[in-house]
Amino acid sequence: MRYTLVICDLGGVVVHFDSDRVIHQMAQLIGRSFDEVQRVVYHPDLLLSFELGRIRPEAYYQGLKEKLQIPWTYEQFVRIWNDIFSENQDVVWVVERLRGRHRLLALTNTNELHLAYLKAAVPSLSLFEAVIASCEVGLRKPDPQIYLLALQRAGVRPHEAVYIDDRPELVDAGRSVGLVGVRFENSQQLEHDLRQLGFNI
Repeated sequence: MRYTLVICDLGGVVVHFDSDRVIHQMAQLIGRSFDEVQRVVYHPDLLLSFELGRIRPEAYYQGLKEKLQIPWTYEQFVRIWNDIFSENQDVVWVVERLRGRHRLLALTNTNELHLAYLKAAVPSLSLFEAVIASCEVGLRKPDPQIYLLALQRAGVRPHEAVYIDDRPELVDAGRSVGLVGVRFENSQQLEHDLRQLGFNI
């Protein structure tokens, strides 16, 4: 079968990211344990709200500052918060070969700061016709509604689309709405799995 649409996750697939880097920096700076800082950074009242677009970046920063007493200014925080990404060039090469033969859509759980940074700093995002981000639509994977929203915006039925993600539970969530799921492990495996599905790359 010829698939019309490829929906692709960003972090862990198209871009490498090291979120632990920020936590290590905070922990060393304030003399707290990694686990303690991690619990605050990922606390649902903060990060989940941030990734769903319910709070602005300044509010997330203030929440961290109040709970951890970090001495960074907001501008310092933004610079360090964003300094975790690099393009996965091997995957970009695969995506470049898909473009032109298939429509490409990015679907990502992310926050306002990371989204703005990626759009400005990662050239390969221009390969996608659109980026659907949790912070802009108020939905977050694995909520089935965000996958259905992506399909609705593309005007494509689930069986006409392939979904690529590095996290198995998010691949399974995509499959639950009828998408053909591909678990990403590395670029060679991705290329092999896409060829098995009939992609000419």
